[in-house]
Amino acid sequence: MEKEKISIDPEKFAQQFIASVKFDFNEKELESMAKKELAAYLSAYFLVEKFNKIESENFVKSQPHDLSELGFDALLKHVADLNKY
Repeated sequence: MEKEKISIDPEKFAQQFIASVKFDFNEKELESMAKKELAAYLSAYFLVEKFNKIESENFVKSQPHDLSELGFDALLKHVADLNKY
């Protein structure tokens, strides 16, 4: 099975993430709430950008098609490299 490159639209993901977060509306705390929402949006956005970068780098690396050919230490390193985001 060929590995297909995965790419996530960071803006769409961040907007969907914000839509799923429950912020209790409080007029007195509006600025604080906006800061929290902005922090959540930017965190989601940059997490996806980091994921896309790592996925892109892993996609172009030449790797054995059959991971069973790797030794235990090489397999652990491979898994650790994939989980950097």
